[in-house]
Amino acid sequence: MLSRLHTSLLSSLILVGAACGDNGNNTSATEATSSTTDMTSTEPTTSTTTSGTPTTSTTSPDETTTTTSTEEPTTSTTGTTTGVMPGDCAAPADDADEDGDSIANKDDNCRCDANPNQLDFDGNAVGNVCDAPLVFSIADGAPPEFNKLDSEASASMGLGCTFPVSLVVLGGDVEVQLDDEGTGKVYAATVNIADTPQLECDIALIVNVKLVIKNLVITGPDAFTVGFPFTVADHNSGMVTGMMDMIHNILVNGVIDVQESSNEQLAMPGESPLEDVPGSFPVGTVTVVNDAGQVTLDFNNDNHVVFMQTTMGGLEVKLTGLTGKLRLRQ
Repeated sequence: MLSRLHTSLLSSLILVGAACGDNGNNTSATEATSSTTDMTSTEPTTSTTTSGTPTTSTTSPDETTTTTSTEEPTTSTTGTTTGVMPGDCAAPADDADEDGDSIANKDDNCRCDANPNQLDFDGNAVGNVCDAPLVFSIADGAPPEFNKLDSEASASMGLGCTFPVSLVVLGGDVEVQLDDEGTGKVYAATVNIADTPQLECDIALIVNVKLVIKNLVITGPDAFTVGFPFTVADHNSGMVTGMMDMIHNILVNGVIDVQESSNEQLAMPGESPLEDVPGSFPVGTVTVVNDAGQVTLDFNNDNHVVFMQTTMGGLEVKLTGLTGKLRLRQ
């Protein structure tokens, strides 16, 4: 009787071990499956099952547990096509015309978005309308010819003064999208600006203030809202250029550091943060050159208010006008 109890208990323990996935080497069934998948991931696998309700049979600790099912065989495959079709496009490279642009799928560089002109600015075999934006991030060209945006600052407390300010571009993230017909979109996602030298505002007989604008980062809150036209002929030559159709909204972050003041009651020294101060770039010309991997934003406006902020000491600082070329490369 005691022997039969031991035998029954031993069988139960074996079944529990099998159910918990103990393989005898302190490795779970999940881990073992993961390990097998890693070793064979270079080949597609097909899983086929043949019985209805899963059954488990165990005759000895050394035997293998077998599970079968009547579910249909499943096979995971990944198709390959010429070029890359971004997004969720899964149209095969056949004679059909998925997007109705009169180009057969097998010849279409953007099968799920109509583009009868098949424009492909960067020549990567993916049409403009379904390609990722062109991204430019590295400052290309040194001041004064490039990446020096001149403005005029004013500082006032009732009475005021004006003084020149040059914003030197260190880099950033400017992106461009082109369509299939002649419209581009530009997005200045980020523009990093070097600290200015010490700037001086002198209100005669009242106050003399010396300040620095530092840690300046300009971001674009609205992606691809600013458009510009281009011609198909220019596109096919590898360079597109056009005037922006609206101002480019920005947010300004940084610090206005009043380092010296001759009258601290009127203009108190100290740092005043610029935190998401709204502003904008004026309308300018956008030029994109494929071979050079460059984008240039050319501004020439003396009257546009870029941004305005009042310091913690009560000094109103405003930047007016923007002239110069911001040029970045990929």
